Amino acid sequence: MASGKEPTETKLSELVPKAEFIEDVASYLQGDSVDEALEKLREAHQKYKYIELEISQRKQRLALKRPEIEKCLESVKLLREQREAGREAVLDFALSDQVFARARLAAGVEHVALWLGAGVMLEYPLDEAHELLRTQLAGCERQSLVVQQEADFIRDQLTTTEVSMARVYNYGVTQRKPGVAAS
Repeated sequence: MASGKEPTETKLSELVPKAEFIEDVASYLQGDSVDEALEKLREAHQKYKYIELEISQRKQRLALKRPEIEKCLESVKLLREQREAGREAVLDFALSDQVFARARLAAGVEHVALWLGAGVMLEYPLDEAHELLRTQLAGCERQSLVVQQEADFIRDQLTTTEVSMARVYNYGVTQRKPGVAAS
């Protein structure tokens, strides 16, 4: 992989048609009315806005997921350090939003249970849990970069479509002015 940007843009551009910048409005219309052309551009704009919303929601989910993974990773690191030092660990567990319980873990804790999602929790040895969480954090960071690239791509498509809409609209206005010949 030469750069992280190339594969992402290729995938997204394969799924989402690139917006066309309308340089010459008269040749773009080719028999269509200004209203028909504007309707097509509005539909494309609406599709881009929908995709932008989906990307924004993915970005929000990732923004919530990353701190959770980091918090779990820090907890596993603490347990590993306590195990290596041969000390017991004292931890606070969240029972609900504002309610916590304090627990003493005996020295030498070897396993930890991790929520994997969809109501699934598995027990892992500390070292495996640490590696799994590091892998998940790296994956989350990669996904964040991909989502940001997708957001940039869609933003460019929206801007291009909006400029094209304005050009077609302005062309229609000039064509309606008295003394301007329709082409």
